[in-house]
Amino acid sequence: MKIRMMLRQIQEVPAKNKAKQKELEHRSDLAALRLGMPLPSRFRPFTGNLATNVRIHEREFDSIVSFTKLQLAWMNDEECQKIDEEWEQCFNWERRELLYVDDPNEPRIPWLQMSATQDYKPRYTVNPNYQMPKDQDNYRG
Repeated sequence: MKIRMMLRQIQEVPAKNKAKQKELEHRSDLAALRLGMPLPSRFRPFTGNLATNVRIHEREFDSIVSFTKLQLAWMNDEECQKIDEEWEQCFNWERRELLYVDDPNEPRIPWLQMSATQDYKPRYTVNPNYQMPKDQDNYRG
């Protein structure tokens, strides 16, 4: 069974960089097509005020293997590295999330199916010597 992956990038792009953002999105899409990566879905989140500078890019991959292979191809490509450096200058902050994606072709994920069995009892391992971070010797606060 393949587990599909989604790479979500959330960025805040200041209004002065909107033109640069559009250019970088176009160049990123061309580079992604050249490498065989899926194109991202892009949107702005709906928040209370309609003037938001936050932009979300979501890219779905068929499997963990495909995600890893294509990310390595992106990181080893010189043009993509230049695009990444320009992106760093374009946004104020960025957050990246790597998510599992439910596959409609495989509706029952094995661990969900296993947990739905009547006799299944989850086992937890607890460390009896656990200390809160502030109580540990190496805490620097």
